[in-house]
Amino acid sequence: TTLFRSMDAETEKPFDVDGKAVTAETSFTPEEANGSVELSFTFDASALSGKTLVAFETMTFEDHEVAVHADIKDANQTIYFPEIATTAKDKADGDHFAKTDKEITIVDTVKYSNLIPGKEYALTGTLMDKETKEPLQADGKPITATTTFTPEDASGSIELTFTFDGSILSGKTIVVFESLTYQEKEIAVHADIEDHEQSIYFPGIGTTAKDKADGDQEAVATKEVTIIDTVSYQNLIPDTPYKLVGTLMDKTTQKEVMIDGKPVTAETEFTPKD
Repeated sequence: TTLFRSMDAETEKPFDVDGKAVTAETSFTPEEANGSVELSFTFDASALSGKTLVAFETMTFEDHEVAVHADIKDANQTIYFPEIATTAKDKADGDHFAKTDKEITIVDTVKYSNLIPGKEYALTGTLMDKETKEPLQADGKPITATTTFTPEDASGSIELTFTFDGSILSGKTIVVFESLTYQEKEIAVHADIEDHEQSIYFPGIGTTAKDKADGDQEAVATKEVTIIDTVSYQNLIPDTPYKLVGTLMDKTTQKEVMIDGKPVTAETEFTPKD
């Protein structure tokens, strides 16, 4: 009988699921003195990111142990479960907020652990629309970035860069999903649509300006005119102070309205609750 027992390399104790050690066994009768036999087992590995498991084997004959292979440092007995964690930031100022410019660059720093040094891996990132939970697209194709790398150490970090048109993203939140592959097989994923560290926020504002005297959009050219501009905002951080600055523009010249040589402006500071 051969017993295949999965061991946690970190604790050097048997790995268990629901309090039971993960094992497999088989009985066999060899036709030759030398040969091989396979064991397979299926178990819940959803909590094993960043862990390393090592298989210990024992062989018995007539209830007596006749051979053991139990080396916690043996790479040939080892299964690695890589882990990745990410932080996406706007390249312009290094935070999680971006302005809706024609060209936006997001830098996604991906930390990895439990890789095999000297092996080549591929890392792919995809930009997701938080509202629709679908990939953000440009020209009908998802916006992605891919890089290959060969780590010198089991743990480290690597950057992915996305450059795209952000001019229509006012009020949107973009979340970066990542996939790590080895020999075209996916071995680690970080895809949490609610993860703040993976997110880039594009604040948005919309305004309605009206004449204070009668609440419409027509004003009389009197000595003193007051215009009230109601500004709606989206995608701000609650309980964080902001400053809002307004400037009156001449529609004909497309330049600032100047009174006594100074532009006509107004500003206020506020802390949104939502």
